[in-house]
Formats: sequence, C-alpha cells, structure tokens
Amino acid sequence: MTTPDLMFEVPIAPAAVLAQVSGSINRRERRMFGILKTKQEYVGYVGAEGFEIWERQQRAVHAFGSVRPRTGGARIEVHFVLPRTTRAVTAVFFALYVLVAVGIAQRPPDTSLSGPELAAMAVGAAVLVAGFWYAARRQRADLAKFIARLLPDAEPGA
Repeated sequence: MTTPDLMFEVPIAPAAVLAQVSGSINRRERRMFGILKTKQEYVGYVGAEGFEIWERQQRAVHAFGSVRPRTGGARIEVHFVLPRTTRAVTAVFFALYVLVAVGIAQRPPDTSLSGPELAAMAVGAAVLVAGFWYAARRQRADLAKFIARLLPDAEPGA
C-alpha cells in the first residue's frame, strides 16, 4: 500500500466527514453574466468509505480519499492520482506532437532530420512536459487547499 499524499485526523465520525464533503462538492457557483466561471468548482463522488474530488475544468488530477474510523473520530487519507483517461490522452497528445514535428521537419527539399531539428523537437517536448508538470502540481495544491478548508478542525495525521 502506498503512502498517502495527505492524512488528517478529525474529531468527528466518518459519516459526518463524508456528509461534509458531499455538501461541499457538486455545487455550481455564481457565474459572471450567467456563463463565465469566476471561482473554482469542485465535483466528485462520495461513497460509503471515501470520496473522489476534482476541479470541474481542470480535471487532470483527482483526489481519492478514504475515511476510516478511529478512536475519537476519523482518519482521512488522500491520494492524488492521474486517472487512466488523463494518462491515455496525454500519451496520445505527445505521440501526435512527435508525428507532427517529424512531418514538419521532413518537408522538401531536405527530407532528412538534422541535429538542430532534433534538438528543436526535444526542446519543444521539454517545454510541453514542463507545462504539464506545472499544471499538475498547481491542481494538486488547489485540491489540497480545498480539502483542508473542508476540514477546519483537522490535525495532520502521523
């Protein structure tokens, strides 16, 4: 079993924690002109022993939480995960990037790949990887803040 990314101990029953999470997600915030989203909106599912939460538009990173009873309250363990769909779409995106970059580099009159062209493709791929990495870290941080706001009386777990 992997170590959780976040762990909290709260002085309330697991059912109350799940009810609190359920009441805080899947709520549509007020929108500017009835269309434009101005705040982050968190959606997800709550089950008998845990929950799954993600931001409505930035759905690459999901927070999976399990809520277990303990003496005097509950323990919440949260794992941040890239869902299978996100991983597949990202792999397809990078495969298409490689195909397009090679296709552009092999246009006539010189159809061979040169060192500078390969370097440019590598730099472009590195920039994309850095962008994806930064977005995932930001989503994880936003999810962690949201979960911490949900549980104001939580103590960091051991």
